[in-house]
Amino acid sequence: MNYTEIIKRIEESKDLPVVNREINEIMVMLNDSESLNIEELAEKISKCGNLKETLLVNINSGYFKLARRVESLSDAIIYLGMMTVEKLIIAYLIKSLFPDNLGKPTKLSRDKYWKHCLGTSIAANILAEKLGKQDNYRYFAYGLIHDIGVMVIDVCLPDVIDEVVKMQYKGIHQIVAERLIMQGYTHTHAGALLCEKWNLPNDVKAIIEHHHTPLMADGYLEDVIIMNVADSISTLYYERLLCMNTNYVFDKKAMEVLGISMQDIESISEVLPQKVDEVSKQLGWQPLENCNPLPQFGHMLLSSNSLSQK
Repeated sequence: MNYTEIIKRIEESKDLPVVNREINEIMVMLNDSESLNIEELAEKISKCGNLKETLLVNINSGYFKLARRVESLSDAIIYLGMMTVEKLIIAYLIKSLFPDNLGKPTKLSRDKYWKHCLGTSIAANILAEKLGKQDNYRYFAYGLIHDIGVMVIDVCLPDVIDEVVKMQYKGIHQIVAERLIMQGYTHTHAGALLCEKWNLPNDVKAIIEHHHTPLMADGYLEDVIIMNVADSISTLYYERLLCMNTNYVFDKKAMEVLGISMQDIESISEVLPQKVDEVSKQLGWQPLENCNPLPQFGHMLLSSNSLSQK
């Protein structure tokens, strides 16, 4: 199956969610944040199913460590900042468009893959806090949607997902498996395609398209690199959930740009399983048992001409 055939199958798929008028209007408003009217945005969100309730319930869950309960979108913005709330809205909109029962692969564990996305969110949040980012919870939202391309392939090309997972169990990196099976196409390409179709903001597109190739991003470079490292940390966690033993690698250049060490990565990795379980409970998700103990760290570091840059 070549590049053109894959895009055609995605474009023609009847399973790919269609953004309705209400959601599209919200996306357009969020793309023009400089002239954004908060009250108008809140009104549109209140008309979009249970998005408002879901958003407020999750913000009040305890993870965001708010001083008091927030009752409105305006309250949430005061405590978390406009950019963070914008990204959380996008994340929950996208998750609502890809319900758990939509995909068809038999080999992919969606529950455990969602744990990877949540793990990426938490790892990115911790990294951003270590780096002194004022809006560190924005990275939590990025993590929830960074792998939207996997969701696209999940619903449009379930046979491909199954083949990728089979190769992963043989110790082959996910991106390498995707490139082999789809002749160079990966979930990051599928994610970028959806970003264009749904008119998602440029920073979200950069995260989705380049979290495996951070130094190729045209903009939002530091944000993309943070998500690259967070994704790598969470991938180790995810592969232990699946009882895989892939020799995963971290990009040395990405770590140098951020000024972080393997000790920083190890400290985040050690607390991540517990953090994921805690946040899962806070958000109403059931924890998963890990089949392996925490990995011992002897991971390879990649140089700037590494896999992540190919």
